[in-house]
Amino acid sequence: MSQKNNYFLGWIALDVDGTITLETYTIPDPVVQYLRSCVEKGWRIAIVTGRPMSLALLPLKTFDFPHLVLAQNGTIAMEMPGKIHLFNQYFPASSLRKIEDAYEGTEGDFVVYSGYENRDIIYWRSKRCTSEQAKYIEMAGQLYGEKPVAIDSFDEIAPSSLPLVKCFGTLTEMQRVDNNLQKNGLFHTTLIRDPHIENQYLLLVTDAQASKGLSLKRAIARYGDPKTVIAAGDDENDKSLLDAADIKIAMAHAPESLTSMAHFIAPPTREFGIVTALEMALKHGK
Repeated sequence: MSQKNNYFLGWIALDVDGTITLETYTIPDPVVQYLRSCVEKGWRIAIVTGRPMSLALLPLKTFDFPHLVLAQNGTIAMEMPGKIHLFNQYFPASSLRKIEDAYEGTEGDFVVYSGYENRDIIYWRSKRCTSEQAKYIEMAGQLYGEKPVAIDSFDEIAPSSLPLVKCFGTLTEMQRVDNNLQKNGLFHTTLIRDPHIENQYLLLVTDAQASKGLSLKRAIARYGDPKTVIAAGDDENDKSLLDAADIKIAMAHAPESLTSMAHFIAPPTREFGIVTALEMALKHGK
């Protein structure tokens, strides 16, 4: 994928979980084959996911064509298959103090991600987390192959900059933390429903300039005129991604905030609905 090569039709930017796959470690063959055919026709592919980079790369091993990966909600970008690092958009570790201030009065604690360069470790303060949060962190580690490391203080964290903080709790709790964080202007936040636990919500906190949409724009600007951008997603953290696109696709199960802005609604993921929606979008774009 050579820089500043203008001979291409445009970009197809796709979320992973719930959009192109329902599995943790695989992408369905029909989806892989269709995306390969798009590349052969002159489209470029960007995979834009909330997953940490190490977890994002696992199901993409069958992608034998050039593509970008923007992981952890746009905090890191890499050109594949060469694993060429494009950029990071992290916040200073010292900013954790501001998140702690915003979290004051909320039961339990949040977790901190170290980033791809630091093995995508999850740091958590075991003495401050509730028993339910401890169970959740253990479950997530087993489900996603993440590496939770218990520490006493975030002062023990080695990296000087960090990609993501994840807060979790009830909707009311996460809205309160979110409102507090909005006051300092240092962070981009996304509130989503937890896909694994009923009535639990996640607040994803990144640098103010790190979102799926902002990072997609930054990445594709390196390759010349972006021409047409098609994007697809299924959750609140995909709103900025769809905002950055000319043609917007929302999955059938997406929240109303996405379906209301979409040009096309994709059939269910289990039916490889993204293929159907992309076929419609490509015809529309001609």
